[in-house]
Amino acid sequence: MLPSELLRTRTNRGKITPLFCTSDFGNGTDYELANKLVTFFTNAQKSKQAKGDLLEKIKLLESEYDYKLVRGFFTLLERRSIFTQLNSVSTNATPMLIRQKLFEQSSKQGLALSDSRRQEIIQYVATQLHISSDDVQSIMWRDKDENLVLSQFDAINPKDLIFWYNLSLFQTLLFKCTKLEFYVKGGLYWKQVLRNVKRYGLMYNLEYDSEDNDSIRCVLDGPLSLFKMTDRYGVSMAKLLPSILSTPFWKIGGSITKKTDDGQRFYAFELSSESTAKYLRSIIENPSQNSQNAEFDDSVYDSSTEAIFAKKFCQHFDQNDKDGWKISREPDPLIADGKAMIPDFLFERYGRKMYFEIVGFWTKEYLERKTAKLEILFEGNQNDARNKSVDLLIAINSELSCSQIESISQDKVFTFKKEVQLKHVLEHLKKIDAEITEEKTKDVKIDLDLTNSGLVSLDQIAQKHGIPVASALKVITATYPDIFVTINSYLLSKDKMNLIRNALDHISKFVDACSIMKSDGIPDSCHADLLSELGYDVIWPDLDPNNASIYKK
Repeated sequence: MLPSELLRTRTNRGKITPLFCTSDFGNGTDYELANKLVTFFTNAQKSKQAKGDLLEKIKLLESEYDYKLVRGFFTLLERRSIFTQLNSVSTNATPMLIRQKLFEQSSKQGLALSDSRRQEIIQYVATQLHISSDDVQSIMWRDKDENLVLSQFDAINPKDLIFWYNLSLFQTLLFKCTKLEFYVKGGLYWKQVLRNVKRYGLMYNLEYDSEDNDSIRCVLDGPLSLFKMTDRYGVSMAKLLPSILSTPFWKIGGSITKKTDDGQRFYAFELSSESTAKYLRSIIENPSQNSQNAEFDDSVYDSSTEAIFAKKFCQHFDQNDKDGWKISREPDPLIADGKAMIPDFLFERYGRKMYFEIVGFWTKEYLERKTAKLEILFEGNQNDARNKSVDLLIAINSELSCSQIESISQDKVFTFKKEVQLKHVLEHLKKIDAEITEEKTKDVKIDLDLTNSGLVSLDQIAQKHGIPVASALKVITATYPDIFVTINSYLLSKDKMNLIRNALDHISKFVDACSIMKSDGIPDSCHADLLSELGYDVIWPDLDPNNASIYKK
C-alpha cells in the first residue's frame, strides 16, 4: 500500500483507473525510473550513504519524472531498507547523551548568542565526555532521520519493483472504496479468498450475477460506507487484494469517492486478470484445481477419503470421454442466504450439474452451520430459480452424530464407514442420465438413408446431434421400428444380419467367421456380440483364436 497522496489515477466519463506502470524494458520511462532508483539504493548501501544525501538525488528525479511515481517507488524501496546510525568506534557517547549535556550546560551558562560562546559550551561537554569538540558536533545529530546511513538493502530488480508498485497502487485505490465486488473462478480459489475475507473481518454477501447465471460475485462493503474504523477496514480490504490477484481468473469492480472542484464525486472502476495481464502478476503459485487423470496427488485433497473417491470415479468414468460424466474438485460456491457453501465435488454432463459433499471431520458448531446451509439449499429459494435447481448429494461418516443432517432429505443423504461407496453416487447419476436421455430425445429428428444404413454407429449419430447415445438409440428405434438390432454401440439392419447369417452356414472356425463379418464392414468389437445374437457359441480350447470354433446353439 502507498500513502493516499501518492495515488495516481485517470478518470473519464465517471470511470476511474489506476495509472499502472509498464514493466517492458526499454519501453517508456517507467522501467528507466525504476532502474535508476534501484541503482541509487544499491550504491547508497555499498557506500553507507546518509539518507539525506539519497533524498537529494531523489529530488532531482522529481523534476524529470512524475513526482508521485518517484515518491511511490522510493516509498517501496525504503521498506526494503534499514537505516542505522553511523557509530563511532572511539567513543560510547550517544547523540541523545551529548544533546542532554549540551542543553544542561547551556541552561547553566545562558543562551549561546555568539560563536565563541557556543564553542566554549561544546568544548566543556567534550572534556566531560573525553572526546574532541569535532566529535561532539558530528555525533550530536547523528540519530536524525536524514543523517542515518543505509546499512542494509534487500535488492529487487526493476521489473519486480514495477509489479509491486502496481499492486500497491491498486490497494491504495481501495482506501476510498464505498463498495467492492469481485469474482474468482473455481471453488478452491473461492475457499482461499473467502477464508481471508473472514480472517480480515470484512462484511460480505454472495450473489448470482444478474447477467450470467453461472457466475457468482462477492459484494463487500467499502471502508467509506462505514461510520467508524474506516482506516482499519480499508487496510483489511487492501490486504485481501493479493489473495484475489493470486487466482488465475478474477474480476474486480466497485465505486470510490474522489474530491473534485465540484465536491465529492463517485467513480466506478472495473479490472480483470485479462485487462491487467501486463501490469499485475500472481504472487502465489496457482494450485491445480481439477484432477481429470487417473493418477491423483493425495496432497491436493482435504482428506484421503476424498482422494480415494475421486480415483474410483475416474476409473469408472473415462475423463477423456467428452460426452461422459466429468468430475471437478471444489467448484464455484453454492449460495445459502448470502453465504458460501463449497461442495467437495461437481459432476457435469450435457449441462447438468450434480454436487457432492463428504462430511468427514466435524464439531458441533460446524454441523450446525452445515445443517443451516443445507436446509436453505434443499428447500430452495423461491425467488431464485438457480437455487431451486441445486442437485446436491451428501455422504456422512456413520460414526458422526449427524442425525440432524440426515433428517433434512432422506433421498439426498447416505452414510459411509471407511470409504465412500461409488454405488450411491452412480444410482443418483443414472436417474439424471434417464432425465437427460428423455430431455435430449425431445425435438430431435434423425434421418437415415436406409439404402446405405446396413450398419449405423450410435456414437457418430450422437456426436452429430449433440445428444447421448441412449437418446440417439431411442429416437432411431422409435423412427425406424423393427428395422435394426443393437450390437454393442452399433445398429445393424435385420436385412444385413440375415445376409451374414446365411454366409456363416457351414462355417466352423472362429477366424473364418470373423473374416466374413469384417468383409461386410462389421467392426472387430462387434464380432463376439453379433455371433451371440445369431445364436452361436464360441469354443476356446486355448488362447489362440485360430483354434477357436463356433457352433449353433
